[in-house]
Amino acid sequence: MTVSKAHRPLIVGTAGHIDHGKTALIRLLTGIDTDRLKEEKERGISIELGFASLTLPSGERLGVVDVPGHERFIKNMLAGAGGIDLILFVIAADEGVMPQTREHMDIIDLLGVRHGVIALTKIDMVEADFADIVEETVREYLAESCLRDAPIVRVSAVTAEGKEALLVALDDVAARVAVGQRGNMTRLPVDRTFTMEGFGTVVTGTLWSGSLKEGDPVRVMPAGHATRIRSLEVHGERVQQALAGQRVAVGLHGVEKASIQRGDWVLAGDGPPPTRLVDARLRVLRSAEKPLANSARVRFHLGSAEVLGRLILLDHEELKPGQEGWAQIRLEEEVLTERGDHFVLRSYSPMHTIAGGLVVTAGVGKRRRHRDEDLEALRQAEQGTPEERVLAVLQRRGGQGGDMAVLAKESGCTVLEVEQALEALCADGQAVRVSKRLVAARAGFEEAGARLQGIVEGYQRGNPLSWGISKSELKKRIEAAIHPELVDHWLQHAVEGRTVFVRNDRLRFGADRLELSPEHELLRTAVIEVIETAGFEGRKQNELLEDIQARLLGGKLAGDAAVRLKALPPAKLAADAEALLYLLTDAGELTRVPPHFFYSSRLLASAVQRVRGFFAAQTEMKVGDLKDILGVSRKQAVPLLEYLDQARITQRQGDVRVAGPKLRAPEAAAGAEGGAGAGTGGGAPDGGAAS
Repeated sequence: MTVSKAHRPLIVGTAGHIDHGKTALIRLLTGIDTDRLKEEKERGISIELGFASLTLPSGERLGVVDVPGHERFIKNMLAGAGGIDLILFVIAADEGVMPQTREHMDIIDLLGVRHGVIALTKIDMVEADFADIVEETVREYLAESCLRDAPIVRVSAVTAEGKEALLVALDDVAARVAVGQRGNMTRLPVDRTFTMEGFGTVVTGTLWSGSLKEGDPVRVMPAGHATRIRSLEVHGERVQQALAGQRVAVGLHGVEKASIQRGDWVLAGDGPPPTRLVDARLRVLRSAEKPLANSARVRFHLGSAEVLGRLILLDHEELKPGQEGWAQIRLEEEVLTERGDHFVLRSYSPMHTIAGGLVVTAGVGKRRRHRDEDLEALRQAEQGTPEERVLAVLQRRGGQGGDMAVLAKESGCTVLEVEQALEALCADGQAVRVSKRLVAARAGFEEAGARLQGIVEGYQRGNPLSWGISKSELKKRIEAAIHPELVDHWLQHAVEGRTVFVRNDRLRFGADRLELSPEHELLRTAVIEVIETAGFEGRKQNELLEDIQARLLGGKLAGDAAVRLKALPPAKLAADAEALLYLLTDAGELTRVPPHFFYSSRLLASAVQRVRGFFAAQTEMKVGDLKDILGVSRKQAVPLLEYLDQARITQRQGDVRVAGPKLRAPEAAAGAEGGAGAGTGGGAPDGGAAS
């Protein structure tokens, strides 16, 4: 959204070739000499950025950034150019368009500056006819530039001729500038840092967006140093609040000058984390001397920062002069950036301005070259509305869904934009709120649900003697393809809709009862009979499997099922018997009494009845008493007593047992008698049921 200049102060910046009179012109207009360094005054050239304020005839007050013109100081020029709203482009009448004229014009074009005034300076040094020729040459040059419609005003910093006309022209252009805040973060790019007595460490810069107040907590990024604002100055005056578009001096509390430098940011409030990965729409200058190759090492300029990086072209092998394309800049240091930021690229060596563009997303991850998925993601992030961009991210992430931080980062939206987009998308059914923090696209959620259902059903087909797949196994099989919270959300709805059933952390689709084949029903009968025949002596697993095989293969079984069962290889028969053993245990028909013995639930219920009868006449039970009651040896009696302790039928006191809570409460005891064999793996047997 753009706003009128009444809602945001403006910054005017100078640009132009060295010695064309930029600093002298600012001194004429403002009365301020922006060359503050001794070396600048001795050499007569600007080396560092200079700052001033300018009051226009309308009363509008502009901040002024005066930049050096020498090619060696383009880095310094770029550090101040990032916050410029309109340009005072200086061209000397005695020289005309020069090399740094062209490079500065390229830079302000790449930074998106579209408003300005051309000051044709030093007219006191040339004849009027010569000035006419130069102005005509300048106008021809401007015809192909971003300032093609800018007025040209002749001026002399020596005689002051043209001063009033220049101020009027600047006032007129400033009135037509419609600007918004640069991005959504409240941030100030640091272009200067120094120490001032009574104020401590002070940084200056142009506030890109938001506002700063004295006492506000801020962070120095990308390092993340936490501090607060001690003082604020705008145009040399102490203020309580600074607004976007103003040149601001910020006194920071408790920060050493050495810990902050040009290229850092002062950030108030929330913002995306710094990153080394920047995705962008890139444009190579028409004036570039050669094509820009993939993997070229470049100098990345954003705000007041210069960071080295590697350029990865995503849809071209090279970009020719004037050509555009998608790129990812992989930086050697972190930067603070967001969607819509303008940046400039310069070649590593020799240093020339070669390209620039707009940040589309940042910190998403390494993009793959020539991949339609990545290119489409960038197109969506560049062109779509917040809703379209958020939905595109959700659709791309499928079963992974996204939380607020991920959606903001990958869509280039603010957190507020994401919240509003999600509200609309969920309201019209295009998105599903999976949990308090996670959201998925409707199509992605349904696709994930179909995949989960397929895994559950596939497990059931491949494991006919398992009641269902465990939740842990289900999540293991999907690995990272589906977010665990989405799995839980799908399961909750599937269970509520009675399409998925849960038993002892296992999942079954379609029905809560496992239907055995005739062969396996016969095998089940054999398992139960072997265990029942063993009685309270119980059977270990290996003994059970041997007895079952002997019973099936040696017995006189008739029928097709028996024939098919006998025809199974011994290893297959043993495997099926073992699986059935655990199925019946899981269903509560059998119980494993640690460490080794298997019993039927009927036998354990009978044991409970006998123990109840014992405690009707006795108050204490020893191991030998249970041996006598059940007719077993100590080898079986000790595990059974521990099982009864766990089931709260008995309670250990030293070397004896007394009646446990389940026996002392008659109603609870009745429930315990009916379900003493439920559970798996020796868990507390409080009430299972056979499948």
